[in-house]
Parts: sequence; structure tokens; C-alpha cells
Amino acid sequence: MSLPSLEWVNQDSAFLRQQRAGFAWLRFAPTLEAAFRNYYALANLRRMRGAVLVSCIIWSLFAFLDFISMPAEFRLQSLALRVLVLPLLLLGWWATYRPAWHRHLQVLVGIGALAAGLAVSGVIWLARSHQFALPYEGIILLTIFFYFVVGLRCSTASWCGWLTFAAYLMVELNTGLAAQVLIYNAFFLGAANVVGSFGNYFFEYSARETFIAQGLLEDIAERDFLTGLLNRRAFSQQANRSWRHAVRAQQPVAVLMLDVDFFKNYNDHYGHAQGDLALQAVARALGSHAQRPLDVLARYGGEEFIGLWLDVSQEAIEALAERIRADVQALALSHQYSSVAAEVTISIGVAYFLAPQPGALEEAQRLADSALYAAKAQGRNRVVVRAVTL
Repeated sequence: MSLPSLEWVNQDSAFLRQQRAGFAWLRFAPTLEAAFRNYYALANLRRMRGAVLVSCIIWSLFAFLDFISMPAEFRLQSLALRVLVLPLLLLGWWATYRPAWHRHLQVLVGIGALAAGLAVSGVIWLARSHQFALPYEGIILLTIFFYFVVGLRCSTASWCGWLTFAAYLMVELNTGLAAQVLIYNAFFLGAANVVGSFGNYFFEYSARETFIAQGLLEDIAERDFLTGLLNRRAFSQQANRSWRHAVRAQQPVAVLMLDVDFFKNYNDHYGHAQGDLALQAVARALGSHAQRPLDVLARYGGEEFIGLWLDVSQEAIEALAERIRADVQALALSHQYSSVAAEVTISIGVAYFLAPQPGALEEAQRLADSALYAAKAQGRNRVVVRAVTL
């Protein structure tokens, strides 16, 4: 997936920073890495589910083949190795149907895959120990499965592949396989791991590129280019979800409308470039107060911002709004053309709903807007609250 035009992406975007920093070692910054792993698990869920189910069937067929072809003196031992692995594979398959387990799939399926590799090495050891001519090519088939079929990430697949390779070498060295045969077998299995590691590396790299591109597109669609906050459309979507959550949980909600005082004068006298820097600084100050998962903050338009906070008391939201007002003034951005203060200030209108009702978000925004105009009428650089406590 090709990258979108980066000139429209906010420069503080985590996706943009990661794209510029690169990810040659298949590793993102911690917050993005966690999001990518969830994305990768969901993107490969059906593939992994089908691959593990097919592996269970093939594994069972190999067990049947062992049963009908291996000598009686070690047949049961070989079947025991097969049987021990099958529950692990079935556990991985079952976990693909359990959303709570999706973030553990790499570990679960990786353990099952590694157990299968070690079990095959064990079967080869049994066969060699009893002078039974068992083809070793099955372990190459398993290696291909690690890297290209089941949907393991490169690190997990490589651990499975190379540990299986090491186990196979130990088996053949222990049983005294002819050196010439061992060299060729080891070369082919090692080459399969090298090809698998490189192939899986580029597959995962491509998946990470797609993840970054999708994140950048989402930033362009949902984020304000200048401030990095949500845009008005994205606010409407997320605020509606948060409002519905508050209605279901009967949690109080506060909607804040915030407006930078005399910002037209600021732009006219300091220039739009300086005005952009001031808005970015104000946005950062506001953002520091909207850190919980369901808090929503956006640039509403021009110098106006809007925010929604859940599960707060009226006293707490009044105190928070006052801290926001004080923090903006504490930025000490000189504003000689304001009749309120010598620095940039902000006026805030708060609509507080003790018991939010379905579909009342627009009413809350109108009430917050009314409170904002009241704050301006009362002299600006202040907080005005309108509460609905019924």
C-alpha cells in the first residue's frame, strides 16, 4: 500500500514519526507496536485459523501413516509424540475464535509450531535409533509452514524454524548419520530457514508499511493538520460514541467550548505563521487535560476548540476548565493587542449534564456554546458553567 502525500499529515503524528524513523528491525515505538500487533492478528486471523486447522488434519494423517508403517518396537513412542502436539495445535485453533485471546495468538500458535518441529525431530531420532529409513523431508515441509502458511511474524517464525533446525542437527549427530548425508540434509534445511527468514521478513515489512499508510490516511481523515487534534467530523463520531456510553452507564458528561480571545487581532498583528504556532501551543496545553480513553478533544474551527469529558463531577469539571484556562495563560504568549491580558488567553463555556439522555449531544453543544458567549460577554479569560442536573 503506497503512502499518502505526507504534506497533509500533522507533523506530530506518531505514524509520521515512525515512517521517518524507519523500522528495518521490524519494531515500532511501544504504543504503535502494540497497535500493530493487534492489527496483524486481526488481518491474519482467518488465515491462521484455516492454517492451524489444516495442520491438525495433516498432523493426524502423519500419525496414521506412522501407525501403519513404523515397526512395532517404537510405533507407540512415535504416536505419543504426535498425540502430545495435537492439543497444542487445537488450542491455537480454538483461540482464533476467542477475541480475548487474539493478542496471544502469536505465542500460542508459535508454541504449537515449535512443539511440532521438536516432535518431528523426535520421530526422526526414534527412526534412526531403530535403523528405520524415515525420510527427513517432512521437517522441510514443516519449516515452510512456519514461515509462509500459518501467519507467524518473522521473529516467532524464525525462532521456530531455527530451533527446529538445531534440534534436527542434534538428533542426526547423536544417531551417527553419515557425514556426507548430514551435510546435504543440514544444507537444505538451513537454506530453507534462510529463505523462510528473508521471505517472512519482507512479508512482515510490507504489513508494517500498510499499517503505517493506513494510519497516515486516518490521520489525514480525522486529524486537524495544524494542531494534530481531532477535526470536527471525527469529533462528532467519537463524541457520539462516548455520549451513548455515558447514557448506558448513566455517567455525567461535560461538553466544553473553548475560544482563544481576540485571536483575529493576534493574526492581524503577529502574522498567520505566528498565529499557527500559538494555536499549536494552545492545542498542546488542552491535550494534556484529555488523556483518558473516552475523553474527546478537537479543533472545532479557526481558534475554537471543543471537548467532551465523561464521568466527572460538576466541581471536578469546573476545576479542570479553570486549570485549562490558567495553563493557556501560563504559556505566556505575548498578545499586545488583547484588551484582556498581555498574553494569549482563552474563554471557556461548559455544559454539564448529570444524567445525559439519548440524542442530547447537540443540545449539550448548544448549551456549551451559550456558556462560551456568556464568558465572552462577562469579559473573557474566564469559565462559565451551565448545568443540567435533572
